[in-house]
Amino acid sequence: MPLTDLKPQYSRKELKTGPRRKGYNLMTKYYESHNHDPHHTFLYGFLCLIYDGVKTLNDLKAQMRLFFISSTRHVVIENEDIEQYFQKARRNKLIQTDRDNIITLTNEGVKLVEYSYFWNLHTSYWMGKFFSKTTVLLGTTVFLVIISLLKILTGLDLGSQGMVSEGFENLTDLVKIGIIVILGMKLKKDKVASIIIILLMLFTGGTLAWSSVIALINPVEIIPTVQSYIIGIVSIFVNIGLMFLKGMVGRISGNLSFLSDSKDSGLNVKLSAGVLIGLTFAIFKYYFVDAIVGIIISIFVFKEGLEILFELLKKEEDFDITSIKVYADNIYNNRLTGYLLGSIRRESLSRSNLIKNFDIGLTLGRKYYEGFADFFYNDLGVKIAEKHLDKLIEGTLIESLDDTLGLTSKGLKIFYKAKAREFRERAYNINLGTRFKWQNLICILFLFIFILIIIFAPQINSWFASL
Repeated sequence: MPLTDLKPQYSRKELKTGPRRKGYNLMTKYYESHNHDPHHTFLYGFLCLIYDGVKTLNDLKAQMRLFFISSTRHVVIENEDIEQYFQKARRNKLIQTDRDNIITLTNEGVKLVEYSYFWNLHTSYWMGKFFSKTTVLLGTTVFLVIISLLKILTGLDLGSQGMVSEGFENLTDLVKIGIIVILGMKLKKDKVASIIIILLMLFTGGTLAWSSVIALINPVEIIPTVQSYIIGIVSIFVNIGLMFLKGMVGRISGNLSFLSDSKDSGLNVKLSAGVLIGLTFAIFKYYFVDAIVGIIISIFVFKEGLEILFELLKKEEDFDITSIKVYADNIYNNRLTGYLLGSIRRESLSRSNLIKNFDIGLTLGRKYYEGFADFFYNDLGVKIAEKHLDKLIEGTLIESLDDTLGLTSKGLKIFYKAKAREFRERAYNINLGTRFKWQNLICILFLFIFILIIIFAPQINSWFASL
């Protein structure tokens, strides 16, 4: 029975709760990564192929070399990797070989594969919920309400009219949520909703430019506070998260308004960063820096906003949704780049064979790794791979050599950088048991310093004011 035939046997309740503790303990025993998740290792894919009837090492190598998933930095699978999986599986008695070198799973191997597949279904279920339109809309609404109230209440407490005004301005961003829900989702006027959001972004850029020019002509004293720094930093980190999430959901669903709103979250990151820069220079009485930073940000906003607007205003037959670039695209672009470069370096391939291998590898990834293969980006496939290959050729990373493709020096350098990142990740994912982690100490120190800043906020604010 193919492994995927197990999927219909699990109820929705089982997909929510996941495997029992016994199954997780089994994964903990055999998967080396810190989280012991099957999507962090191709050992799981190796065992899946054996489960589905691939019986010889040569046949396993032929299919394993094609695997593509988006949840790892593993560039491409080499023969040495497959030998490593084979040796580990045999050493841990997950597989057995007979006199004819036919490979089969042991009972322990079968249990590990089935539990791992169930775990991937379980985590993919919740990941699908996370990368959903509802999650984005709720997350954005909650954040806007919280950050707006923080700014309003902090502004009233400090007597800062500017911060109070900024808080009310953030509340008006809820209008964009209404535009996405009503125009984009209810009325199916996605392109109209996107144009309105970009126009609002350009309006924000325009008001920023105007107020920055006025502030440059007539500088106003800015008094930094601990509270304004905290709110600014929180705003940056949350907007980065929303920018990624909106871009991811927009790309997955093909929803233009989410992609446009991702751009708007990127604008909010720039605005908050600009505020922090201005506050920092204000400590030393350089008030004009805040205005200059505002003008620079507004220029970037106009440039990016107008480029997107021109794309959106194109005729339907000329419009390409992939031309709207968002931060989340880096996941797919980096993995595609590594896979294509690694495949070409590994063996001589024609363009058609390279794309065909990618298509087979993505199908294998989706079959066994579920959402971790493409993060639910259903349009990821041959057309996207061909467009990306064209970009790599245009960027002189790849060149045509008769009927085959080859790497240029530039492409080889990019490949080795990707390979270095892969080895760092693979080394980090090997769990050697309990060990001291610098990350934990840094988190404790950060929390301690943060608490001290909160406690002594009045004194720090007084010091700022006295400078």
